[in-house]
Amino acid sequence: MKIKSFILAAVFSASSLLVFAQKGELASAKSNYEKFVSLKEANSLMLGLTNINSAKTSIDKAVANEKTSIDPASWTYKAMIYGELALLDTVPATSKLLFDEALSAHKKAVELDKAGANKANLDNLFGSVFSQYELNQGVKAYQSNNFEGAYNAFNNALTYRPGDTTITYYTGLSAINSKNYKAGISKYEELIKTNFSANQAIYVDLVKLYSMEGDTAKAISIASEGAAKFNDSQLATMEIEFSLMSGKEKEVITKITEQAKKNPTNKTYPYYLGIAYSTLGDNVKAEESYAKAVELDPAFTDAYINLGGVILNKGIILFNEANKLPQNKQKEYDDMIKQANVEFDRALPYLDKATSLDPKSRLALDNLKTYYLVKRNQAKVDEITAKIEALQ
Repeated sequence: MKIKSFILAAVFSASSLLVFAQKGELASAKSNYEKFVSLKEANSLMLGLTNINSAKTSIDKAVANEKTSIDPASWTYKAMIYGELALLDTVPATSKLLFDEALSAHKKAVELDKAGANKANLDNLFGSVFSQYELNQGVKAYQSNNFEGAYNAFNNALTYRPGDTTITYYTGLSAINSKNYKAGISKYEELIKTNFSANQAIYVDLVKLYSMEGDTAKAISIASEGAAKFNDSQLATMEIEFSLMSGKEKEVITKITEQAKKNPTNKTYPYYLGIAYSTLGDNVKAEESYAKAVELDPAFTDAYINLGGVILNKGIILFNEANKLPQNKQKEYDDMIKQANVEFDRALPYLDKATSLDPKSRLALDNLKTYYLVKRNQAKVDEITAKIEALQ
């Protein structure tokens, strides 16, 4: 009996020693991991490489043992250790294997940690190691012009660090560069709801993106919102331009006038006012606006073209109305033709100036040709026609 008892005691002691040995491996893994982290935070990463490798050796033994493999701490530390190793590994293929091991260990730790004793460490992995790994992959992909790969990696990083404005920006930028404009718009829309430091520029990009997608109404809305939020003249101008392009001249006149008052030396705003008034049929205000634009910039070709065109059209309207009069209205006819010629001659200096500023402008040449047609100067008509044909 004594001999048997001794044998049983010896077996029991050996078993206990084995459990303690494996718990010792977990303790060793923890200790080496913590030393590594301390050195890393002290900007002495290279000094901690031995510790992180020792931690890996120990944690591999701990999770392989029947006793300590059911301890959530073993899997928690495996996730943390392998995550750090994945960050250290610069070879994509092997670092991905380490990262996948870390994810798998994290999942196992969550399943085992019913009491939540390791929750803080497990949650911290998302915001630090896992997100950083994907962020690193995204940066590498972006730098090698693999924009789709960068978008996917940055988007993965966001799953671990949701709401991070810098990563959201990188994700949107990568999507745009990969021509995935809808995804880019989605990320930029998220950003403008935050206090992201570059939101003023994000608004400008969003306006362009919506325009590229053919959603002019949304482009106008975003431009208006951004212009009001940042008092930004570029966004205000974009709102004006897209409004004019989409036939909202009446609605945008007040905003153009406001910008003209804020920027009295900017030729663009009176020019846009001229376009708006001209489209609405108010030729008097259109002429005044274009005249202001050329006053601000005597070399403003487009303003000269439009100013000459507005005045020329006044003459053409009078000319056409005169030709509709019955034959017994000769005096009225003569008066209207005289008024029409006054307008034609008023337009000529602006028509000439436009062609001298830009001899290859088809519109400027067409307007000047119209002038000589109504003046019945065939030689000039032929001369300008030859210039127009030379542009073909």
